Amino acid sequence: MGIFHFPFKQLPVLLTVSVVALGLTGCTDRIGVAEQAMNAIRNEPAQPITPPPKAELIEDFVYSANMLRSPFLPPSLVNVQAPEASLDGVQPDITRPKQPLEQYELAQLTFRGMVISPEGQQYALVQRPDSSVASVKVGDYLGLNYGRIVEITPTQINLIEIVPDSRAGFVERPQSLVSPIS
Repeated sequence: MGIFHFPFKQLPVLLTVSVVALGLTGCTDRIGVAEQAMNAIRNEPAQPITPPPKAELIEDFVYSANMLRSPFLPPSLVNVQAPEASLDGVQPDITRPKQPLEQYELAQLTFRGMVISPEGQQYALVQRPDSSVASVKVGDYLGLNYGRIVEITPTQINLIEIVPDSRAGFVERPQSLVSPIS
């Protein structure tokens, strides 16, 4: 009888070779499957892209509640501060008809000079954004913040604006429209 001798010294080498061979066959099989799937995806017809939704047109909104309580202050705080605001009596006259230069911000207007009429009345020349020139006198209004002209000098127009303050009231603020050539 012959005795079969197994070379135990080469056992680790044989195990390593067999594991690597099985591993490589598994990798090539998974790579092949992935390549087939990618080729199938590439061969499909392109899907159409859905267009973005149409933009809705929203109508302009004119805020006309500027004389009401501020929505950013709690009613308890407004009740405490309201008497202080009414004591100083500073309120814009909203019943007064607006003058032509009250539709522009002060930054849009340019003071171009001063003229004196034969009667001695001082007039300031103010250039509008469309380059036309208007004449104004002390007591006239200009700007968006109820700016009343209080003085005209050769280099500037001094006015008092009525602006909202943080206490749900209004305050007077001095402002000037200065000549760019001063």
